[in-house]
Amino acid sequence: MQRAGTSIGSAPGGVAVSRFTLISPDVETTLMIGEEVGRLLPGGSFVALTGELGAGKSQLAKGIAQGLGVAGWAALRSPTFTLMLTYHGGRCVMHHVDFYRLAEAPELPGEIEEAMNSPTDVCVVEWAQVWRELWPRRFVHIELEGLEDNRRRVTIHDDFDMLPGLQKAVSRWAETESG
Repeated sequence: MQRAGTSIGSAPGGVAVSRFTLISPDVETTLMIGEEVGRLLPGGSFVALTGELGAGKSQLAKGIAQGLGVAGWAALRSPTFTLMLTYHGGRCVMHHVDFYRLAEAPELPGEIEEAMNSPTDVCVVEWAQVWRELWPRRFVHIELEGLEDNRRRVTIHDDFDMLPGLQKAVSRWAETESG
Protein backbone atom coordinates (compact mmCIF):
# COMPACT_ATOMS: atom_id res chain seq x y z
CA MET A 1 0.00 0.00 0.00
CA GLN A 2 1.22 3.50 -0.74
CA ARG A 3 0.37 6.68 1.06
CA ALA A 4 -0.57 9.18 -1.59
CA GLY A 5 -1.07 12.24 0.60
CA THR A 6 -2.82 14.05 3.41
CA SER A 7 -4.57 17.41 3.47
CA ILE A 8 -7.06 19.39 5.52
CA GLY A 9 -10.19 21.13 4.25
CA SER A 10 -13.74 21.76 5.40
CA ALA A 11 -17.06 20.04 4.95
CA PRO A 12 -20.44 21.69 4.50
CA GLY A 13 -21.33 23.40 7.76
CA GLY A 14 -17.75 24.46 8.42
CA VAL A 15 -16.58 21.24 10.10
CA ALA A 16 -12.84 20.69 9.63
CA VAL A 17 -12.14 17.55 7.63
CA SER A 18 -8.83 15.80 7.11
CA ARG A 19 -8.14 13.71 4.03
CA PHE A 20 -5.83 10.72 3.74
CA THR A 21 -5.29 8.75 0.51
CA LEU A 22 -3.93 5.21 0.26
CA ILE A 23 -3.39 2.82 -2.62
CA SER A 24 -4.59 -0.69 -1.76
CA PRO A 25 -2.91 -3.38 -3.89
CA ASP A 26 -5.50 -6.10 -3.22
CA VAL A 27 -8.75 -7.15 -1.52
CA GLU A 28 -6.93 -8.28 1.63
CA THR A 29 -5.41 -4.83 2.12
CA THR A 30 -8.78 -3.18 1.53
CA LEU A 31 -10.20 -5.40 4.29
CA MET A 32 -7.30 -4.40 6.57
CA ILE A 33 -7.93 -0.70 5.91
CA GLY A 34 -11.60 -1.22 6.80
CA GLU A 35 -10.63 -3.12 9.94
CA GLU A 36 -8.42 -0.26 11.13
CA VAL A 37 -11.21 2.25 10.39
CA GLY A 38 -13.64 0.09 12.39
CA ARG A 39 -11.28 -0.08 15.37
CA LEU A 40 -11.06 3.70 15.48
CA LEU A 41 -14.72 4.63 14.87
CA PRO A 42 -16.60 6.00 17.86
CA GLY A 43 -20.20 4.91 18.44
CA GLY A 44 -22.61 7.22 16.63
CA SER A 45 -20.43 7.38 13.50
CA PHE A 46 -21.85 7.71 10.00
CA VAL A 47 -19.57 6.24 7.33
CA ALA A 48 -20.33 7.15 3.70
CA LEU A 49 -18.81 4.77 1.14
CA THR A 50 -18.73 6.01 -2.44
CA GLY A 51 -17.30 4.61 -5.66
CA GLU A 52 -18.28 2.87 -8.84
CA LEU A 53 -19.65 -0.67 -9.06
CA GLY A 54 -16.91 -3.10 -8.04
CA ALA A 55 -14.74 -0.44 -6.38
CA GLY A 56 -14.56 -2.36 -3.08
CA LYS A 57 -17.28 -0.76 -0.95
CA SER A 58 -18.65 -4.07 0.38
CA GLN A 59 -15.15 -5.35 1.18
CA LEU A 60 -14.36 -2.17 3.08
CA ALA A 61 -17.67 -2.47 4.98
CA LYS A 62 -16.74 -6.06 5.86
CA GLY A 63 -13.40 -4.83 7.24
CA ILE A 64 -15.16 -2.12 9.27
CA ALA A 65 -17.42 -4.79 10.77
CA GLN A 66 -14.35 -6.83 11.69
CA GLY A 67 -12.76 -3.79 13.35
CA LEU A 68 -15.94 -3.18 15.35
CA GLY A 69 -15.83 -6.80 16.54
CA VAL A 70 -19.09 -7.76 14.81
CA ALA A 71 -19.77 -11.49 15.15
CA GLY A 72 -19.80 -13.20 11.76
CA TRP A 73 -18.18 -10.24 9.97
CA ALA A 74 -16.70 -12.53 7.29
CA ALA A 75 -20.22 -13.40 6.06
CA LEU A 76 -21.24 -9.75 5.71
CA ARG A 77 -22.85 -9.08 2.33
CA SER A 78 -24.08 -5.99 0.58
CA PRO A 79 -27.70 -5.14 1.47
CA THR A 80 -28.52 -4.13 -2.12
CA PHE A 81 -31.93 -5.81 -2.12
CA THR A 82 -32.77 -5.64 1.59
CA LEU A 83 -31.56 -1.98 1.80
CA MET A 84 -30.31 -2.39 5.39
CA LEU A 85 -28.81 -5.18 7.47
CA THR A 86 -28.10 -4.76 11.18
CA TYR A 87 -25.28 -6.58 12.93
CA HIS A 88 -24.88 -7.08 16.69
CA GLY A 89 -22.15 -8.62 18.79
CA GLY A 90 -19.46 -5.98 18.44
CA ARG A 91 -18.59 -3.05 20.65
CA CYS A 92 -21.62 -1.32 19.11
CA VAL A 93 -24.43 -2.13 16.68
CA MET A 94 -23.53 -1.72 13.00
CA HIS A 95 -26.15 -0.85 10.38
CA HIS A 96 -25.02 -1.64 6.83
CA VAL A 97 -27.10 0.28 4.29
CA ASP A 98 -27.06 0.37 0.48
CA PHE A 99 -28.56 3.38 -1.30
CA TYR A 100 -28.03 1.97 -4.83
CA ARG A 101 -31.70 1.05 -5.34
CA LEU A 102 -32.94 4.20 -3.59
CA ALA A 103 -31.75 6.67 -6.24
CA GLU A 104 -35.30 7.20 -7.52
CA ALA A 105 -37.06 6.93 -4.16
CA PRO A 106 -38.96 10.06 -3.05
CA GLU A 107 -37.73 9.58 0.53
CA LEU A 108 -35.70 7.23 2.68
CA PRO A 109 -37.43 4.63 4.84
CA GLY A 110 -37.70 5.91 8.42
CA GLU A 111 -35.64 3.09 9.93
CA ILE A 112 -32.71 4.00 7.66
CA GLU A 113 -32.86 7.66 8.69
CA GLU A 114 -32.93 6.56 12.33
CA ALA A 115 -29.86 4.36 11.81
CA MET A 116 -28.03 7.21 10.06
CA ASN A 117 -28.59 9.50 13.02
CA SER A 118 -28.12 7.04 15.89
CA PRO A 119 -26.06 8.52 18.74
CA THR A 120 -24.65 5.08 19.66
CA ASP A 121 -24.64 2.82 16.58
CA VAL A 122 -22.29 2.88 13.59
CA CYS A 123 -24.02 3.30 10.22
CA VAL A 124 -22.04 2.30 7.10
CA VAL A 125 -23.71 3.33 3.82
CA GLU A 126 -22.72 2.09 0.36
CA TRP A 127 -23.58 4.36 -2.59
CA ALA A 128 -23.97 7.17 -0.05
CA GLN A 129 -23.68 9.86 -2.73
CA VAL A 130 -27.26 9.05 -3.82
CA TRP A 131 -28.65 10.86 -0.74
CA ARG A 132 -25.77 13.24 0.05
CA GLU A 133 -28.14 15.93 1.31
CA LEU A 134 -29.21 13.66 4.20
CA TRP A 135 -25.74 12.89 5.58
CA PRO A 136 -25.40 13.89 9.22
CA ARG A 137 -23.30 16.97 9.94
CA ARG A 138 -20.39 14.79 11.13
CA PHE A 139 -19.26 11.87 9.01
CA VAL A 140 -16.42 9.80 7.64
CA HIS A 141 -16.48 9.69 3.83
CA ILE A 142 -14.44 6.96 2.13
CA GLU A 143 -14.09 7.17 -1.64
CA LEU A 144 -12.95 4.05 -3.49
CA GLU A 145 -11.65 4.12 -7.03
CA GLY A 146 -10.63 1.08 -9.06
CA LEU A 147 -7.18 1.31 -10.64
CA GLU A 148 -5.17 -1.01 -12.90
CA ASP A 149 -4.13 -4.47 -11.63
CA ASN A 150 -7.00 -4.74 -9.08
CA ARG A 151 -5.56 -1.88 -7.02
CA ARG A 152 -7.83 0.65 -5.31
CA ARG A 153 -7.36 4.29 -4.42
CA VAL A 154 -8.91 4.76 -0.97
CA THR A 155 -9.46 8.37 0.09
CA ILE A 156 -10.72 8.92 3.62
CA HIS A 157 -12.31 12.26 4.57
CA ASP A 158 -12.66 12.41 8.33
CA ASP A 159 -14.07 14.91 10.79
CA PHE A 160 -13.76 12.65 13.87
CA ASP A 161 -9.97 13.18 14.19
CA MET A 162 -9.49 9.51 13.43
CA LEU A 163 -6.85 9.96 10.74
CA PRO A 164 -3.73 10.39 12.90
CA GLY A 165 -4.49 7.05 14.56
CA LEU A 166 -5.26 5.45 11.19
CA GLN A 167 -2.02 6.70 9.67
CA LYS A 168 -0.08 5.33 12.64
CA ALA A 169 -1.90 1.98 12.45
CA VAL A 170 -1.38 1.39 8.73
CA SER A 171 2.28 2.39 8.95
CA ARG A 172 2.81 -0.83 10.97
CA TRP A 173 2.10 -3.02 7.93
CA ALA A 174 2.06 -0.77 4.89
CA GLU A 175 4.77 0.83 2.85
CA THR A 176 4.07 4.54 2.69
CA GLU A 177 5.45 7.24 0.51
CA SER A 178 4.74 10.94 0.17
CA GLY A 179 2.57 11.95 -2.74
